[in-house]
Amino acid sequence: MYKYALSGLPVLTVLAVMLVTAAATLWAVAVVKGLGRVTGSQLRRIAVAGLLDPAISYAVLGIGLTHVAATISAMLDGTEACFVVAFAALVARCWPGGRAVTGVLLSAAGIAILGATRSLVGLSPWDLLVLAGVAAAALCNVLTDRVLDDDLEPLTVTAYQMGFAALCTLPLLGWQWRVNGTIAGPAAHPADWAVAAAAGAALAAAFLLYNHAIARVPVTTAGMILNTIPVFGVLAAICLLGERVTWEQIAGSAVILIAFFLFKEEEEENRDGKVHPLVLATAPE
Repeated sequence: MYKYALSGLPVLTVLAVMLVTAAATLWAVAVVKGLGRVTGSQLRRIAVAGLLDPAISYAVLGIGLTHVAATISAMLDGTEACFVVAFAALVARCWPGGRAVTGVLLSAAGIAILGATRSLVGLSPWDLLVLAGVAAAALCNVLTDRVLDDDLEPLTVTAYQMGFAALCTLPLLGWQWRVNGTIAGPAAHPADWAVAAAAGAALAAAFLLYNHAIARVPVTTAGMILNTIPVFGVLAAICLLGERVTWEQIAGSAVILIAFFLFKEEEEENRDGKVHPLVLATAPE
């Protein structure tokens, strides 16, 4: 949906519509259900997380999407799991087990197969830009996990996170309006605005569900589940944008799913509520 909206609207416009819609949706739910109390320190950490993802990550992804196909972007999104595992080890000292590492390497191989000649070897500058956005999102996932360790409600965290992200885009949108005299593109259609708003609502749901789940499973496990993004992304690009799929992409998707279940099997073997050396067990039920 992001890619579709970019066909008629500038990146900053689509991003602002998405984030404002997402923030408005989450705050409407939060007002009805009630917000939890947040300390100043927690608020600063949530603000950093919101700046990283979705503000910076989706801005960078949007610029990349104007130059690469949605299928390629979805494939590169699959590397987020690798970044999550790496940042979890560096920032949170959450060390994955041997099978988990094998799963990460296998998923990277699957992404390389998905990309075929535009795989992780010989990426274009626009591909690298998308990859940078993915890395920012992965770092945010690790930071959000640390914030949720403080027993904050996922709805509270997500509402503030999306609110900060939306506020970050508004000055940039004002700058674009001043420079170009408009926030819409020359080929903008009402459908582009509607799709951008719908993408924002979907973004709100995705972040809320993810933040709810990440407090209940290890961040590395949550990161591995992100390996399925290329599969869903490629299918959506084919069905909604009419992009074509190759046998390499089908094979790569299969390898990614195998990697996901390989990691999941290790998680089930270590579901005893304890943290093992080099293997992070799941959180207590």
